Amino acid sequence: MAGITDQSFRCMVKGFGVSLMFSELVSAEGLVRNSAKTKTLLVFSEKERPIGIQVFGCRPDAMSEAVKIVAPLSPELIDLNFGCPSKKVVNGGSGAAVLKDLKLMKTIVRSVVNAVDTPVSCKIRSGWDESSVVAPEAARIIEGEGACMITVHPRTRMQGFSGSADWHLIRQVKATVSIPVIGNGDVSSPRDAKRMLDTTGCDAVMVGRAVMGRPWICSKIDHFLRTGELLPDLSFEDRVRVCIQHYHLALEKLGASRGLREMRKHIGWYLKGMPGVSRMRSHLMTVDDPQEVIHQLMDFAGSFIE
Repeated sequence: MAGITDQSFRCMVKGFGVSLMFSELVSAEGLVRNSAKTKTLLVFSEKERPIGIQVFGCRPDAMSEAVKIVAPLSPELIDLNFGCPSKKVVNGGSGAAVLKDLKLMKTIVRSVVNAVDTPVSCKIRSGWDESSVVAPEAARIIEGEGACMITVHPRTRMQGFSGSADWHLIRQVKATVSIPVIGNGDVSSPRDAKRMLDTTGCDAVMVGRAVMGRPWICSKIDHFLRTGELLPDLSFEDRVRVCIQHYHLALEKLGASRGLREMRKHIGWYLKGMPGVSRMRSHLMTVDDPQEVIHQLMDFAGSFIE
């Protein structure tokens, strides 16, 4: 999730026991052009392992050159994103736009797999629109070109994140290939994860938007899948304290100015649904002193102590 899963966010999620994480979207064109800003997206720490570096692009030669830059960092996976629906990405012919040309996708996967020894995975959507649902065919191609895993978000690009994810399509993909298939889409609770595994037969579940403001959700899912026990959600006080921990990490990784700006959206997600949050959130969006934000959050957390 571009602009969300930066290093501080990944460290928070890892602290709650997530099994595998992926970087933000990394532009192949940015890497081959030696963009300093793009290269900052490749930074990760040892404690974030296992990790996949997620690369997007639509030119096979640029993609193969880009992954040669990524491979020496020794991520566990290089993940090719053929699923991003954002206008900025698809207007350049990348992300989900590649699903409109499966011959191009085939060439990209082949060129990347042949370029590096690092295992290569791919993420796809259903297709571009309802008239071109190509996920099973795309999955066959991806497996045939040597990728080791596929993640399926069963919405079309034109759906974006609207409507419901068609989990039946994940089941179709799972029946089509022998490599591991990860299901993604509409998993926001432990019960959702269990239901996806049971109904699709997928090998693992990827959680995306549900982690925003709830980095502990994956530990709850893992516990439920292992024991059948549904753990209670964090208290309002504990949720604010996790937010404060995330804030400190953001300041450490990004610096005071950028850390403050980036955390504003995260604060909104962490505090969502809490009593008195509207006024509190509006106030924090205007504070320019990071330490003042932390003090305000600490006071807010204290207001929930009985």
